[in-house]
Amino acid sequence: MKKKLENTFSWSVSRDSVFRECPRKYYFNYYGHWGGWQSDADRRTRQIYVLKQLKNRATWIGQVVHACIARSLHNVSRGVPLLAVDEIRSITLSGMRRDFRDSTDGRYWQKPRVYHGFFEHEYDVEVSKEEWKEAADTIDHCLKTFYESETFEALRTLDSKDYLEVEEFSSTGLDGVEISNKLDCATRERDLAIVWDWKTGRREADTGLSLQMACYAYYAKQAFRVDLAHVETRRFDLYRNKLHKDSIRENAMQEMLDYVRGSMKDMLGLLDDPDRNVAREERFQKVERSAVCLKCNFLKVCMPSL
Repeated sequence: MKKKLENTFSWSVSRDSVFRECPRKYYFNYYGHWGGWQSDADRRTRQIYVLKQLKNRATWIGQVVHACIARSLHNVSRGVPLLAVDEIRSITLSGMRRDFRDSTDGRYWQKPRVYHGFFEHEYDVEVSKEEWKEAADTIDHCLKTFYESETFEALRTLDSKDYLEVEEFSSTGLDGVEISNKLDCATRERDLAIVWDWKTGRREADTGLSLQMACYAYYAKQAFRVDLAHVETRRFDLYRNKLHKDSIRENAMQEMLDYVRGSMKDMLGLLDDPDRNVAREERFQKVERSAVCLKCNFLKVCMPSL
């Protein structure tokens, strides 16, 4: 018998980010959509579920680039010959065109996990052809940067046993709560565990240690059984072709753990039943700031007047 899906509580950097942006958006994203994939789901739950899957152009850029790199590294780690870079880029471009067609046709309303849906199409955001082309050009530029880089050359020559993870959903624990991660890539280099992170944004990311990278280091320490001093994070800014190497010290790790514990308490504090992960929409307040609301996937069900 197929095991029934349960909505269990876990913590992640992305979950924390949504919670800080707007508690009501957090509710829709992690509770309100639940069961919306079922044929007998009520209309509102189904709508929330479909809206949850929408991607804006910036998110789409990252998704396409990460998926393409992941396929290549999976093949490299298994000894599968790689396609020529121009062919990889051509296949990716075809997929991008398919995403655009599926979204303009509204096919995501029938199968939201199969067909891509753009936020811009669902909410009739005016986007010029030049802006769509700019998004496609950014994807192509990031891929070209990666495949022509010394980083990729080093990764493709690694022994398969030195690949630890590539784009896998994984987790570790803290005080009995699951901490979810999805490393872009993790490799072994001599006595080091290297955590790789691909950045695709046009805005330059913070060059300091981020919460995300600290969480990755915490996971790597436990999953790969290495001392913290032997964990190194490498963030590759593909848009600018910059590689940042960082390590994290014990005091910084403790600060991260203290933050995560506080964040978990804030989230659990709004639940009707924390043990069963039961939430009620009314307990999660709306931010009600146009700068946030007008960019939110759930605008139609939360504040339709806007």
